[in-house]
Amino acid sequence: MKIPEISKSYTHLFCLIIVNLILAFYFTLRKHKFTFLLYLILFFFLGVMRYLSFTFIADDNIKNYDNQEITLTGIICQMPKIRQDSAGIYHLTYVVDTKSIKQKEEKTTTGKVYLYQKQKNLDNLAKINDTISATGTIRLIQNYHNPNLVDRELSAQEEGIYATFSIGKQNLKILNTSDKFSLQEFCYQIEQSFLQSMYQTMPENDANMIFAMLFGGYNIEKDILEAYSITGIIHILSVSGSHISLISLFLLSLGKFLHLPRFFNLILLLILIIFYTILCGASIPVIRASIMGLLSIIALYLEEKSTAQHLLSIIALILLLFDPLLLFNISFQLSFASTAGLVYLMPILRSKLNKLKLPSLLIDNLALTMSAQIFAFPIIIWYFTSLSLSSLLANLIIIPLLEILIILGLIAFILGFIFPFITKILFIFASLILSISNEATFLLTKIPFASIYVPPLDFPAILIYYSLIFITLNIKIRKYLYLLLQKYKFITYICSISLIIFSCYFMIKPSPLQIHFIDVGQGDACLIITPHQHSILIDTGGSINSDFDIGSYVDLPYLHHYGINKLDYLILSHADADHSGGASSILQKIPVNHLIITDEDKDLYAKILKLPLNNPLLAKAIVAKENTAFNLEDIHFQFLQNDEKENLKSSNDSSNVLKLTYHNFSVLFTGDLPQTQEKYLLNKNIASTILKVAHHGSKTSSSQEFLEHVRPQLAIISVGKYNSFGHPSKEVLDRLNNLPTKILRTDEKGAIVIYTDGYNYSLKTFLN
Repeated sequence: MKIPEISKSYTHLFCLIIVNLILAFYFTLRKHKFTFLLYLILFFFLGVMRYLSFTFIADDNIKNYDNQEITLTGIICQMPKIRQDSAGIYHLTYVVDTKSIKQKEEKTTTGKVYLYQKQKNLDNLAKINDTISATGTIRLIQNYHNPNLVDRELSAQEEGIYATFSIGKQNLKILNTSDKFSLQEFCYQIEQSFLQSMYQTMPENDANMIFAMLFGGYNIEKDILEAYSITGIIHILSVSGSHISLISLFLLSLGKFLHLPRFFNLILLLILIIFYTILCGASIPVIRASIMGLLSIIALYLEEKSTAQHLLSIIALILLLFDPLLLFNISFQLSFASTAGLVYLMPILRSKLNKLKLPSLLIDNLALTMSAQIFAFPIIIWYFTSLSLSSLLANLIIIPLLEILIILGLIAFILGFIFPFITKILFIFASLILSISNEATFLLTKIPFASIYVPPLDFPAILIYYSLIFITLNIKIRKYLYLLLQKYKFITYICSISLIIFSCYFMIKPSPLQIHFIDVGQGDACLIITPHQHSILIDTGGSINSDFDIGSYVDLPYLHHYGINKLDYLILSHADADHSGGASSILQKIPVNHLIITDEDKDLYAKILKLPLNNPLLAKAIVAKENTAFNLEDIHFQFLQNDEKENLKSSNDSSNVLKLTYHNFSVLFTGDLPQTQEKYLLNKNIASTILKVAHHGSKTSSSQEFLEHVRPQLAIISVGKYNSFGHPSKEVLDRLNNLPTKILRTDEKGAIVIYTDGYNYSLKTFLN
């Protein structure tokens, strides 16, 4: 990393840091009360410099070879992740630290990549520290660029991983097998041996779930994951700060029972936690979880509350200085917020709950759960747009059971080396506890309002939320503000009245019509939100040869982010998977008043929607015909179908063409309509302000004649980066460029949102 180049470009930052350091030193000597402020500013400037160096991409970084076919040489630096599909093919994911690439000539490189390979068997696996060579195409890590999604690219970059490298079924050449001892491989072999012994004693699904709780991983059934997510306890299914807190509490309690000295007990705890961290792979998330978990315990055992608070702040600043991208990491955000809740709020809640004369164990669990939830609330809402009302019960009933299970599992792991028979007995008990926990979790998901939708808070609202918490917890600030309000009553009244007036104005102010072109990769999905919050979803995206459920993991989070928990209309342009693949999950998860499909064989829709042919929903589905129309508020929707059906050769030929008209504004949605069918629309009113370009910009659609009839001001192309079809084609881009038309693409801009009052429009893209 070329730090000198960065420092040359940002000399002013170095100067500010030096000046600030001198002032901080001077204020420290004078014992000035604002010394802490100068140190905070110093940390901020250092963080900026660290961020610039962290995000700087050197000329030899592997990321600079995006979409190029190369022969790569590198060293395996993690044990491969292995998944077997329904056809029995093994999918392997390696992490490779690149050393050189070869095209016409050999060049040295830096940076890590995910290397993907398919194999029929598990022969010839590469191991940690092996030097390998492979030929394939470098591609940047892809993420769906929509709000409310975790950024996979940013998460990978934290670990120094910048790209993916897929070699398919090609051979991975092992150039040099390393005989060097690898602690990570040693721990991995121990873990796998432990997992195999679990398989011999309990059902495979139980073994996978318990193993995930102990050592990380998500090889868990989808319905169980969903149930734990609804009840707000999904964090227990992977190694997190709560795991470390649990293990720490157990060890501290054991030390207390054995009358060990407090200091000796803490040192022993530190050694055992380090050992457990290494055993779990010592990845960055696990190390971070260990730090936060240990901090929680130390904070709770420190007699000085302020010391715990200072310790939390210092550790957070050090972590951010080491890795500034943590600021955008969901795991760090939730861990820090939960730990802050334990440090600041838990002692207060515990003292209040003590007045209820409840058992101390119940009080501690209640105080812990409530304090963590209150501090993490805005973050949970931002990412998940739901609040689990069953979470309190789950934390009181299920978490204690799972805590016992985790302790049993760890004891079984330790005793497995000495007393295998006792280990098997512990496994049986663990499996029984897990079954009870799972059944209890499923029951909790069925209670009324187990999980309720809550709209995400924007940044000002989050700032106000945490400010109110800060004021509530700080007696001095509360008294100061009270005196201030008393002193300036008139100004307070004026500000309050102004706030009420502005709030009323924004509540009654007419909302614009919104048209969202969602980034679903190589597919189509468009969300329409009317001024009075009616909603229409046109297509859902999806993939033909993938287990990834785009409906659950992309469409629904997008809908929830914008406050949509039901659909007035779900319109499928045709039955292809890249347009209708996510519809099944949407129909299962939220109410849909009307389903509109094309005049295709219903067997196709039954298959894509995963419904039996006699399902009432399919029977009631509206088949769009020419001039089928409906109105929502002042917005007119009309299908522009043709009556010529004899030439239909594919599902694309049957694509619904829908025109939205709102006063002087209009949008034409064309599905995958090919040129052979476009000619039947030329005698219709297809002129539109915005065109959703057909078939992702394929050269078989969007003829010059058709585009001249539409003559859009703006053309939107919904397309996936690196798609194998070459979409959008140069021919279509050239045809659009021949018109006075602006082109936007979801692979370049992410989600695209149009706002209009029916006369003028504005737009916003996720990637500006």
